[in-house]
Amino acid sequence: MNEREVLQNLQAKKNVLLMGAPGTGKSKLMNDVARAFERGIEINPTPTHNPGAAIPIPAIPDANTLGTLPMMQRAHRKVFRTTLHQNSKFRDFLTGITPRFDGSEGYQISEGILYRANEFAKQPDSAALLIIDELNRGPAIEVFGGSIVTIEADKRLGDDNTPAANTQFFEIVSPDTGDYIEYAFSPHLYILAAMNQADVSVAPLDVAFMRRWMSMMLEPNYSPIYDKFGIVATADIPVENPSIQDVYHVAAKALEAINKKIVVGRGAEYQLGQGVFLSTSPSGNTLNDALKFVTDAWAMIYAHIEELFFGEPIAMAYVLNADSDSSPYSLQEVTFAGEAKFVLSHTEINCDTIFGLYRSLLEE
Repeated sequence: MNEREVLQNLQAKKNVLLMGAPGTGKSKLMNDVARAFERGIEINPTPTHNPGAAIPIPAIPDANTLGTLPMMQRAHRKVFRTTLHQNSKFRDFLTGITPRFDGSEGYQISEGILYRANEFAKQPDSAALLIIDELNRGPAIEVFGGSIVTIEADKRLGDDNTPAANTQFFEIVSPDTGDYIEYAFSPHLYILAAMNQADVSVAPLDVAFMRRWMSMMLEPNYSPIYDKFGIVATADIPVENPSIQDVYHVAAKALEAINKKIVVGRGAEYQLGQGVFLSTSPSGNTLNDALKFVTDAWAMIYAHIEELFFGEPIAMAYVLNADSDSSPYSLQEVTFAGEAKFVLSHTEINCDTIFGLYRSLLEE
C-alpha cells in the first residue's frame, strides 16, 4: 500500500480510514500522503515502462505522477493535522462557545480544525486534507456530532461549493454572528484518519460511524526488516554463536512466528507490525549492538503480547512457546488461597540470553 492508493481512494470516497496494529506503518503512510498531497508527486514513485520512448524505463519517473487526480489539479492545497484524545470536543473540530483567553471577559466562538479545513477547501481552486490520528482514542461520535452523515461523498456540496440536490446540512454556531446556521462540507475536503485496532484499552467505534469511511487495512510487512539489515531470508539460523546477521534474522523470524499465533488467538488485526524493528536503529555495527537492539525490541513485543492477552499466563505461555526446553519462559502451577493458579516466570532477559529466546520461538 502506498500514498497513490490512499489518494485515489480519498478522491473517490472523500474519507479514508487506515486500520492496523501498531508498527504496520500507518503514521509513515499518513506522512507520505500529506507530502504527496502538497507536492503533487509520489514520495517513492515507481518508474513506468514506455516501449516507444528513447529510454523505455526512465531512472527518474515523471515528477507529476499524481497530476491526473482532480485534487492535484487544484492550485491551492493544504494539510491540516490533529490527534483525538479523551478531552476532544465538538467545539475543537467544528465550532462552539468557549471563554475568551485574551484577558477580556465574555465568550467567543471557536473555529475547530475540521471547520478551518472545510473553509479552506471552499476557497477558489483549493483543496484541503485533514489528517486525524488515533481516531478511536477520543469520543469520535461526539466530536463529529451532527456532521457524521454529511461527511459522505454524496452528501457534500457541489463541485463549485454551492448546494446540490443531495447536499445534506447540519447546524453549527456561526463564528461570524453567533447564530445557528446550516452548514455543509466541500467536495474538495478530504479526511484521512488512522486507528490502532490492537489497542484494547479503548472502545470500538460505532458501526454507523464506521460505514462513512473507506477502510484500508495495513498488515505486517517483513520485507523492510530484511532490507534494512541485509538479511538473507533463506539462510540457516545457528543454535549458538550467532553472527550480526543471525541476530537480526532470528528476531525477524520470531516476529513472524508470534504473529501467526496472535492471528489464531486474537485475530489478524492484532498482529504487531514491522515498526518494532524499524522505528529506531542499532547504536553501532558490532554484535553487542545488534544484541542490545533486539533486546530493547523484545520489551515492546512482550508488552504487546501481555496487553493482547490481558496477562493471562496460559495464553501468553503458548504464544511465547514456553514448552520449549530452550525457552527462558516457563509456566508453573502454584497454589493461592487453596486454589491452583498458573504463573508465567522467566530467567533474566539480556544480551546473553536474547538470541536463545528468539530462537526458541521458532521451535515446533
